Amino acid sequence: MFSDVLSKISWEETTEQIMSKTDADVKRALSSQHLDIEDFKALISPAAEPYLETMAQLSQKYTQERFGKTISMFIPLYLTNSCANGCIYCGFNSANKIKRTILTPEEMEIEYQAIKKLSPFENLLLVTGENPAKAGVPYLATALDIAKKYFSNLQIEVMPLAAEEYAE
Repeated sequence: MFSDVLSKISWEETTEQIMSKTDADVKRALSSQHLDIEDFKALISPAAEPYLETMAQLSQKYTQERFGKTISMFIPLYLTNSCANGCIYCGFNSANKIKRTILTPEEMEIEYQAIKKLSPFENLLLVTGENPAKAGVPYLATALDIAKKYFSNLQIEVMPLAAEEYAE
């Protein structure tokens, strides 16, 4: 899992590497056609600050080359706000004293019907907190199976999964 990869990284060493990047490293990264991890470190280093406008322009250029000038609109549906983590930036933080909800398949069906009735959108984003014990892959599979009766484009924003779990 991704957490296994993260646990092997020395963040102190990585921070030192980022902080040691120079103006020359940033210029090399900006002129490269294929960026690597060292280029990434240069672009997020303090040495890159004078190049923020250049980076923004390159980002816009690459985004338009890859995706055109389109805007993809979607309706988010929060299937559950149940989460086992304590990320300080997140409203789903397990330490937050809020009512937790996990939609049942019947409630999902009602929500999908209501969204479909009120909206012309075909793009639905299903969102969950990170709680595999209560809303794991089987739960997501059920949610997707019901949703595909109503929407032609489904996306998920969920906990990290192993590659084979995405296939399920």
